[in-house]
Amino acid sequence: MRLCLLSLAVCSFGLPALAQFATLPPAGTPMGFSPAQCSALQEIENAVATRSAGDIERIGAAMEANQNADPAEVARISGLSVPTVSTIGALGQQDGMSFSLVFGSMLRYYHPDLLVKVLRERGPLGQVPDVSGSPFGMTLLDGLMNTAQQSYLAQCR
Repeated sequence: MRLCLLSLAVCSFGLPALAQFATLPPAGTPMGFSPAQCSALQEIENAVATRSAGDIERIGAAMEANQNADPAEVARISGLSVPTVSTIGALGQQDGMSFSLVFGSMLRYYHPDLLVKVLRERGPLGQVPDVSGSPFGMTLLDGLMNTAQQSYLAQCR
């Protein structure tokens, strides 16, 4: 099971490393979330809203160190439920990117400094593009996260 989160945010809460900007949904295609995915995103949002940025980073590091752990172990490490971990583990590239963008929008809202920190730290590793110093790049990223957030709110709330 791949646990390293988004290619957009941090290695936290187990989103697949597969999610790359190259797998963005086609323009004009709404992001769709199944009921299980909505449930997982709601649980993740609650965790992001109630935990400190430091806690999120520590969980991400522990999950990255346990990338091949079974869902029960990942749930224990992350504090997320086994169904949420299983849902995340089953994401394909496109769904993983959608999840990553929603997660990025959650970080942007609850822990904006953490989002910028992740972009700066993961960029040089080739895991995510570091657009933090580029007004155009940040505008593009904000637009993608806004679209993902709107899809999440419309479908999952």
